Amino acid sequence: MSDLSYERIEVGKEYGPWKYPLRERIARHLEAVENEHPWHGERSPWGPPVAPPSILGNAAVRFLDSIAPVPLGTLHAKHEIETAAALRLDRQPVGYGRFADKYERRGRRWFVFETRWRDETGLIIGKSTLTMAFAREEGKTEKEEGRRKKEEGEARKGELTAVVRTLTKEGLTAYSEDSANALRGTSIHVQPEAAKKAGFETTVAQGLMAADYVSEMMTGVLGKEWFENAKLSLAFLRPVLCGETLTANGRLAEAAEDGAVVRRVYAVWCENEQLEAVAAGTATALVPPAASVT
Repeated sequence: MSDLSYERIEVGKEYGPWKYPLRERIARHLEAVENEHPWHGERSPWGPPVAPPSILGNAAVRFLDSIAPVPLGTLHAKHEIETAAALRLDRQPVGYGRFADKYERRGRRWFVFETRWRDETGLIIGKSTLTMAFAREEGKTEKEEGRRKKEEGEARKGELTAVVRTLTKEGLTAYSEDSANALRGTSIHVQPEAAKKAGFETTVAQGLMAADYVSEMMTGVLGKEWFENAKLSLAFLRPVLCGETLTANGRLAEAAEDGAVVRRVYAVWCENEQLEAVAAGTATALVPPAASVT
């Protein structure tokens, strides 16, 4: 299968149904991000165990892989995950996708891939939208992009119970071993030689691992409301290497009535040991008005 290219992308073209192998991948996914929340391995408020909502991010990337692998040098810049219902581990998630947009900006060619997810019963689970950019064109600089990263990565004060993880070779491999590039030996997330060829000292974590840590933190804050009618939007600001330690944190930014419920908006981020933000964005959820504000 040839790599995805800007020219090959047909905006609006629909793909699917495509089945994400949840039963085969969930154990390795949870192992990769060290998520031991009991709802993922034991009974949950929905009966059977459920997947963390953030798994829709990796499922969207694998869906894209099934269409065409992304070439080396592609930047995963942003990801949005919306939940409508909890994804039970005894059900099969089915995805439908389309390229929503492609455009040129800051010396790169960008594309947006939207996915919609249901389970095998037809229940709507949620949406997952990724924004990626192909490798920068020859002669272009990263001055503008570097300035944007600096502005978005300013130090912040956290108020939530942080999630701290050190990225290991085993974890990075478990998270990305099923990707198209890993299977053909060219993944910067799994194969050290591929990472070094791309200019990194060692393997690089998928940006979505930060989304998993933020999602775990929000599960602790919001409980079951994080699995239904919630949204996570993250920009990935800088690469993270194997061996680095990340801290997911956040703070309540807004709480306002939205009909019969309250809409809470949290500023969330992941930072490295140098207190540099590697990912930042917002987490939003609808909660009952009687729920305590955290």
